[in-house]
Amino acid sequence: MRNAPILQLLAIFVRFILISIIALLIMLIVRQWNQGIPMIMDPTNLSPCAGEEMQFIAYNQKKETARGKNFSCGLLSYLDRWKISHDFTYKFERIDAESVAIVMYSSSNHFYEARRAIRSVRFVFKNKIIFYDLGLLPNEISELNNVCNLELRKFEFERYPDFVSYIMGYNFKPIIMAEVFSELESFWVVDTSVRFFNVTPFLTDFYANITSGVIETMAMRHPSSHSIYATTHPSMYEYLPIDYPLAKELEMLDANTMFITRSDMTREAIKWNALCALTPECMAPEGSGVHCWFEKDRYLTHANCHRFDQSSINIIVASLLERDGWKRRDRVKDDSMRNFTSVQRGDGDGIPLIIPCE
Repeated sequence: MRNAPILQLLAIFVRFILISIIALLIMLIVRQWNQGIPMIMDPTNLSPCAGEEMQFIAYNQKKETARGKNFSCGLLSYLDRWKISHDFTYKFERIDAESVAIVMYSSSNHFYEARRAIRSVRFVFKNKIIFYDLGLLPNEISELNNVCNLELRKFEFERYPDFVSYIMGYNFKPIIMAEVFSELESFWVVDTSVRFFNVTPFLTDFYANITSGVIETMAMRHPSSHSIYATTHPSMYEYLPIDYPLAKELEMLDANTMFITRSDMTREAIKWNALCALTPECMAPEGSGVHCWFEKDRYLTHANCHRFDQSSINIIVASLLERDGWKRRDRVKDDSMRNFTSVQRGDGDGIPLIIPCE
């Protein structure tokens, strides 16, 4: 009986330890829930979404620096449809220049620019044009049917959440990229303001630089003269984080001219961009606007504006290149695309399109 007090004290101590462990576990669960970090119940399953990673990871010099909020598991069906989930792998081999498609899109208010864009493409390419109708008039659709080797596609807004229908949110662009990626090995995605010219020999050199690894497989090269940080809404970083010093250092590249060819890196970029486009708080946070107020320094200060899909794809590609050890680009600009493309906003005409096959 003399040992009874000792046993009672020992029992109290054990209960205290157990309660402390339970309390600590609860605190960790609450912390992870609040930060959007998935609970890892199985070390072989790093995501609550059927094993698919749904948190974008920021990298700086090959090191993980931050994780974004979880994208909804309800978006998994889109990833499978577009063949960009982790179940699909792609190895870059080569670019078949003759099979590269040119992907364009327009609503009626930009069709006058689209006429010039299509003529510039047909002046230098015989390659297939895939043109997405974002709201064209019947006579404009008739004109496109007069263009040789042009496939007209009506963008199916009804297949996506209602907010995608708001064109000024630019959600449609990453979706178009994902749709085409599921079908084609290599393609250009260009706005109606883009003009092609003088493609020989510069375009051949451009493709060769991708094949040799000098240029990445998802390439943008038109500089914007400001940083990623300057024109990105801060709330986008909740889903797509990036180190602020890196965002202030890196030049934002225009998303009006992109070359895309299949690789695992490209699949990841397309995936995260599409997930952001299907999440309104990511692509178009509340208060987003395109009109900027730049100060003298266009890199270190925020211009109170947002570049929507251009912001998202710049953040995503920058992080993937940091992860994979690519040499960081700086303000010494690589203008290789400007050897054969230009951007001419507002340049259009009213002459109907008639471009028959030869």
